[in-house]
Amino acid sequence: MQPFVLNVLKTIKKYEMLQPGERLVVAVSGGADSMALLHVLWDLRREFHLSLVVAHLNHGLRPEGEEEKSFVRKASADLGIPFITRQVDIRAKQKEQRLTLQEAAREARYSFLLEAAMSQKAAKIALGHTADDQAESMIMRILRGSGTRGLSGIPPVRGDFFIRPLIESWREEIEAFLFEKKVAFLTDPTNRSLKFLRNRIRHDLLPVLEQYNPRLRQTLAQMADLFRAEEACWQNLLEERFPALVRNQKKESITLDIPSLLAQSLPIRLRSFRYAIEKILGHLRRVGFNHILTIENILQSPDPNKTLKLPQGLCVAKAYRALTFAKSLKEIIPFEYSVSGEGCLEIPEIGREMRFKMLATQAPRIRPQNISNIALLDFDDIDFPLTVRSFRPGDRLQPLGMEGAKKVKDLFIDCKIPAPQRKRIPLLFKEDQLLWVAGVRLDHRIRLKPETKKALRVELL
Repeated sequence: MQPFVLNVLKTIKKYEMLQPGERLVVAVSGGADSMALLHVLWDLRREFHLSLVVAHLNHGLRPEGEEEKSFVRKASADLGIPFITRQVDIRAKQKEQRLTLQEAAREARYSFLLEAAMSQKAAKIALGHTADDQAESMIMRILRGSGTRGLSGIPPVRGDFFIRPLIESWREEIEAFLFEKKVAFLTDPTNRSLKFLRNRIRHDLLPVLEQYNPRLRQTLAQMADLFRAEEACWQNLLEERFPALVRNQKKESITLDIPSLLAQSLPIRLRSFRYAIEKILGHLRRVGFNHILTIENILQSPDPNKTLKLPQGLCVAKAYRALTFAKSLKEIIPFEYSVSGEGCLEIPEIGREMRFKMLATQAPRIRPQNISNIALLDFDDIDFPLTVRSFRPGDRLQPLGMEGAKKVKDLFIDCKIPAPQRKRIPLLFKEDQLLWVAGVRLDHRIRLKPETKKALRVELL
């Protein structure tokens, strides 16, 4: 067995990438790395009793796409391996989903490979990332200011499904293997284009840095291994502590307890933010370290209410003792409805109802004045129609038991009602007089009195 094949076999066993008898989808573009991946797995097929399927995606970005597809199809046929292909319109996907070209291509590629694996009932998908890719990725992430998770590099195994058998093999070893086996491969002309950051790192930056450390690529790959091991420890610690920080968790939102967060060390807090985001979005793409630090600044701010919008439609809202991560914080459309008499009023903007019922009885028998979402109003001197609407700046009432008017905004602050929730609270008016801030406070002037003969019961459902 050739040294290169033995080295790949060592990597496969080290990370437990394959089990005997598995069916495997091999992603093949036609370039040197993917052709080496195909042939080394072909050489190892008897070692693991593998069944291989080649998958090739034409991104539709270059005229050479059809030629590359034909090349990979023939290479698969020469080995007697089933071949699956698809062409996608990456630019249309980029425009539709507002992604960068690289992001759109990546999502299309992974989606295609997963569908290919499902259709072929394959247990794993093999990708052709190399040790050189690992070193280049480390430089890219250092330049972007990544934390230790980003610096853990490209994982050899992701999700127990994607495997990278060449991740400890260098490009020069790969090319020597292909030359020795007389395996043809294609060269993508975009790999020389300095328009892309990875190519500028590969062709310009790394050669300069290697003048200071000739073994820089190996050093970067070793750093990735070390950071990956450390990150695994952090992840285990975080999984133990995170549940104690959660106040509420739904499908598209997670609310963390601020006092509990502040009791943690800074590294735990920052990782908790990332952990919450990943649980909601399923990934951390386009969420950078600067975003995480901004969340920390919001947490430490003396302002009890703050909202931050992040990439991917993610929102972070601080409201007193709670920090909520959500896919979106829906803006409440202002609403206003007239109430002409008894019955039920639907308020679709907030998904709630208000029920109105007249009570012709003596006031002393009607208790209490205001419990939770029920209010009892003196209706002797007022009549329908009433108005129900959302909060507006400048609204005022005289809170029950107090003298003098108070701004509703100040009432919300005193009651520690988060800013995003304030527009969801209906206000009941008779013309310009505010009678009730639903579920919060009744106006003192509309309270039941000993002489009250006619009362109105209002309930927020």
